[in-house]
Amino acid sequence: MFAFPKLIIVVIVVAAAWVGYRWLNGVTRDLPRRRAAPPRAPINAEDLAACEVCGAYVATAAHSCGRPDCPRPR
Repeated sequence: MFAFPKLIIVVIVVAAAWVGYRWLNGVTRDLPRRRAAPPRAPINAEDLAACEVCGAYVATAAHSCGRPDCPRPR
């Protein structure tokens, strides 16, 4: 059945695996945790609209595209 020396070797192997697992778990616990990326600043974006005359895209808050015949108010 069971031989006493084999039983001792099995106990030693299990104990070594347990100690190794605890040691590795302790090492990974001490590593700095990954921090969440800092929130990015919101992008200040404006909507664009195509100029009816030249087709250039200008901000909707802009007065004109720069052409003298632009229909947008100056």
